[in-house]
Amino acid sequence: MLRCFFATLLVFIKAQGAKHIFRELTFCRREQMESGFGLEFDGEQLWYVDPSDFQAHQRIPEFTRDWSLDKTLPSQANGSVGTCYYNIPRCTVGEKTPPEAIVPPRTLIYTKREVRLGVHNTLICLMSAFHPPPVNVYWRRNGAAVDVQDVTNTQYYSDGDSTFRLYSYLSFKPEQGDVYSCTVQHKGLQQDTTRLYEVDVLEDSQMLEMVVLVLGILLGFLGFLAGIFFIIKSKQELPAV
Repeated sequence: MLRCFFATLLVFIKAQGAKHIFRELTFCRREQMESGFGLEFDGEQLWYVDPSDFQAHQRIPEFTRDWSLDKTLPSQANGSVGTCYYNIPRCTVGEKTPPEAIVPPRTLIYTKREVRLGVHNTLICLMSAFHPPPVNVYWRRNGAAVDVQDVTNTQYYSDGDSTFRLYSYLSFKPEQGDVYSCTVQHKGLQQDTTRLYEVDVLEDSQMLEMVVLVLGILLGFLGFLAGIFFIIKSKQELPAV
């Protein structure tokens, strides 16, 4: 069954000849009354409108100076979502109730910045190339659920092949030996998928020990090569009998 309806896609060219993509995405699911609306630039979400109250939120604060909020955006989102729900049954009839395309997500977990013990960082769980929404994501630290206030999920991003991406961010303070997990649920998965991240950072003393060890091995190897060289050279210099 058709579930999603894509709104306008705009492509524009800068003076230098570089191509950029500005995308407006609207999607909805009639069965669960779930919907979303967002504006994307080159794959990054600039704004999204929360369908629960149709309030606009900026996703990337760094773009504040360059991208001001269009005051009509919430009403545009409301109209686009309404159009989406209006079109679903008509598209379903027009396409003669096609089978639903189900593609499970690919998952990846990584940190936003280089990890340093005791310094706040962000873990990112990426769910990509899936269809249809939704996906559900659950974070754990050492087997226990994390504080929900430390977790932020993006709206759904769209890809050119009609699949979706979703990012989940966990704010955390790395401590040696901690193990974090990101568990993903989707109807295309036979079982939940879990990705693990273990905090394993070499401290200064450990780094020094590692450097000394490596230098010792290197010097030992160079000494071995030098010994072989002198043995061969001495044999070459022996007088013939």
